[in-house]
Amino acid sequence: MSFWRKFVRKSADETTPATMPEHETQWQASPRPATTPTDPAGLYATEYAVRTVTDFIASNIASLPFKAYMQQANGDRMECPANTPLASMLAHPSGITGQTRFSLFKALLLDQLLTGGMCATVTRTTAGYGLRRIIPANYSIRVNGNEEATGLDVTIDGHSSTLKLPNSAVLLSHGYNPDTAGVPATLRDLLDEARSLADYRRQIAKNGGRVSAYVYRPKEMPWLSQEDYDDFKMSLDNYTQGGGREGGWPILKDGMEFRTIDAFKPVDVNDLDARDRINIAVCNAYHISPENVGFRTGTNSNISAYKEQLWSIELMPYIVQFEQALNSVLPAITGQPDAWIEANVDAKLRGTFAEQYQALSTATGRPFMTTNEARRLLNRPQVPEGDQLITPLNVSEGGQPSPQDGGRTQQAQEGH
Repeated sequence: MSFWRKFVRKSADETTPATMPEHETQWQASPRPATTPTDPAGLYATEYAVRTVTDFIASNIASLPFKAYMQQANGDRMECPANTPLASMLAHPSGITGQTRFSLFKALLLDQLLTGGMCATVTRTTAGYGLRRIIPANYSIRVNGNEEATGLDVTIDGHSSTLKLPNSAVLLSHGYNPDTAGVPATLRDLLDEARSLADYRRQIAKNGGRVSAYVYRPKEMPWLSQEDYDDFKMSLDNYTQGGGREGGWPILKDGMEFRTIDAFKPVDVNDLDARDRINIAVCNAYHISPENVGFRTGTNSNISAYKEQLWSIELMPYIVQFEQALNSVLPAITGQPDAWIEANVDAKLRGTFAEQYQALSTATGRPFMTTNEARRLLNRPQVPEGDQLITPLNVSEGGQPSPQDGGRTQQAQEGH
């Protein structure tokens, strides 16, 4: 049995559970090659704008609660109990030490954002089922003439294997063309330009003149002696870096004066504005508003609108793509083909606690929390008879529409 089949199941026609053993094989890790700005890892490591935007997208989506649901006979849907295989896998999707669900999902999302594809295999763990990420450098996709994936070539620590596709234990997602790089390839020229501008500014700052002012002494004021000159120079040195009086003001002798000169300033190169434009261009490439990332300043009047737009429009394609990738493999292989996985986006759109509580109270038409439930939120002990839901006397069935109404509607109806 090859090393690859020790970690993945055979294709769909071979469903014997014995084909998914636990991680009993350990390989000697080989040294990683150095990253360059031209590969995905290098883009993430060296390109500020790319890292900021992709980190923002991946971190926000990975922080969402991912739940498994099933449909009941009456058409209602319910969340899968925690002890079912799919729900248990979502709670602890990785059997790798130190890898949480957040870090695993974020890594898979970054693979998708930086390369246009992601790959993982379903494995056996001590808790049941798990996902093992295959980094982009370790796999390549075989395609036919119609650019349809037919095989997966995987090389880990010098051990290679080819897996025929489709395979029930392989989670594979790729973009428009599985044989090419992802979105950042369209930004290559722009990022190269930004890197050249940064190198240019760095060289000017390193080699350009640093003197912005000098001490003027009229020629009619000769130095009294060499010792007089050395004492004055030493006093000036005390105000330079390491002299001990940085930020102070030296005392000049009569007739001397400070005169400024036009020295190099970073704004003269005008690449700082170009850097901002490149940051915005990267946001546009990933369809994210620069205001949400922080590359452009929003206002108090539109920040809420940008947040709603982020979760309802901008991040939604990435969320749907990730949900569909998970649902294409995990429910069936865990023995729950009728279940499905959803990301709880509403958790990010609930607003402040005050807004949530007011909306819930208005929607229910009465208080929705008991006294002890409220005290528990403040870490206070329970009180007797605090588990009853108290409804104010002025809030009754058929009376005012909500607790926030304050009787205004009823008074208006009575002509007061």
